[in-house]
Amino acid sequence: MIAVEMADVTKTFRGAHGARHVFEHLNAVFPAGASVGILGARGAGKSTLIRLIGGSTLPDRGSIRRRGSISPPVANTQAYHAALTGRENLHFVARVNGFDGEAATQFVARFGELESVIDLPLSTYSRERRARFMFAASYALPFDIFIADEALFGGTGAFRERCAELVQARREQATLIFTTRSPLMLRRFADFGAVLHQGRLLMFEQISDAIRVFRAIDDSTPGKDGAPEDPEGDEERLAEEPFGPLA
Repeated sequence: MIAVEMADVTKTFRGAHGARHVFEHLNAVFPAGASVGILGARGAGKSTLIRLIGGSTLPDRGSIRRRGSISPPVANTQAYHAALTGRENLHFVARVNGFDGEAATQFVARFGELESVIDLPLSTYSRERRARFMFAASYALPFDIFIADEALFGGTGAFRERCAELVQARREQATLIFTTRSPLMLRRFADFGAVLHQGRLLMFEQISDAIRVFRAIDDSTPGKDGAPEDPEGDEERLAEEPFGPLA
């Protein structure tokens, strides 16, 4: 079965310096129930690809078919309002997507250890609590397809490890599509690998083949030529300030 199918997709952005063709005649198939990790260098179009898959950006031409419910990108802040409480935000997002808001609230409060603040505005949360809320909320609703643009899990200490375990659990229950620059993240969380390069998405059944091709085309690949792999640096960066300046 197929979770997401992209056929002949073209996407162009136009700015002051002219048109930038991100994708032209892009075709891709993501199988249902599998985890696909997409490697891509900075500027390769990873964020655009995730937005196209999620539906927040539309293609100029071509079609994208999704079979099943699809999540917002993990740790995406656009669905939440800083003036609302954690409970109010979760009920709103759950209702929009047709899920049980109270079940989501109970999960986030328990998993994120946020029982004492779940009825306070998000703007009052500490940085760590904000990160816990965002990542727990990302996996609180039973979507058929989860998508992530580099930020797959986050937080600190024991929560961070439990969050990584939660990703593995959702990977067993749903389709997972995520982008990364880290070969280590691909080995840890993906069933299949892909490489996004020059507007083309190359799919590989073997993770090792995707990593080999990516390292051949990207000199800055973490872990290449003896450089230390830094699999989670980008994930931390994206989760650092989910609701703007601290109160």
